[in-house]
Amino acid sequence: MLAPPAPPLLEHLYPHDLVTYYRCPYEMELHRSHRTGVNPPPTPAVTPLDVVPLHRSPLFDPPVLRAQANEGRLDLFPTDRLVYLDEHEEGLPVLFAPENISIHPYVKTHGLTLTDAELGFSGRPDLIVGRSDGSLFPVEYKSTHLYVGYHEAHGRAFDVLQAIAECRLVHTALGVRPTHGIVLYGDVEGNGVREGWVDVPYGDAEERWLKVALAQIRADRTRAPVPAERNCSGCEPNAEGLCRYAAARFDRPHPGFDRVMHRPMAH
Repeated sequence: MLAPPAPPLLEHLYPHDLVTYYRCPYEMELHRSHRTGVNPPPTPAVTPLDVVPLHRSPLFDPPVLRAQANEGRLDLFPTDRLVYLDEHEEGLPVLFAPENISIHPYVKTHGLTLTDAELGFSGRPDLIVGRSDGSLFPVEYKSTHLYVGYHEAHGRAFDVLQAIAECRLVHTALGVRPTHGIVLYGDVEGNGVREGWVDVPYGDAEERWLKVALAQIRADRTRAPVPAERNCSGCEPNAEGLCRYAAARFDRPHPGFDRVMHRPMAH
């Protein structure tokens, strides 16, 4: 009797893939195809040459209505412990004295990467904090200032989805389901004047969003660009001359995109 065929391998994804896909699917493709020092290795971009640029990413918004922005320093208690630190990430804030650091056993046996085998997903939060009641929550650090509100003009909803993704990884890797994640804004350029943090709840709705979002990304075999100033100005692949679509804008009829679509990629 023949054994049943093995299920197809899931395209391995990372929290950063969610972030870039939410801004511009083609940005995600460029990051993935030029990523170094990761396992699995980089993959070729799948975006076809005759792709039609989009007005916005097809990924639907994460649940942001319950996220709460707070000004000032992150609330920590004397009994809190730092149980995880991505030691390869530069510029992270020092939030804990040495006596309040107790690295989780998972890190000692599995390394820094948290893996979700069910969803084919892995990543590294910046920090994970443990409370005296045994609860855990991830902290994602941003050196920029606090953004109050998550409408498109601020463009920071992708911070929320990163926190959601890291909550899932904490749950699957460390065995404790967080009730929330934190996005911490250090406001480095402003010397901390506008520092703050956002509390991102994590529950059934957020977990469902994450599962559907990962499935949607894997099902998208176009990964179209979203050429817009808010995306292109901060896009690393564009700054490195890797994007052939960044000059396209939606201020001309569709046939006008031909010159952009067939422009050779810069090297």
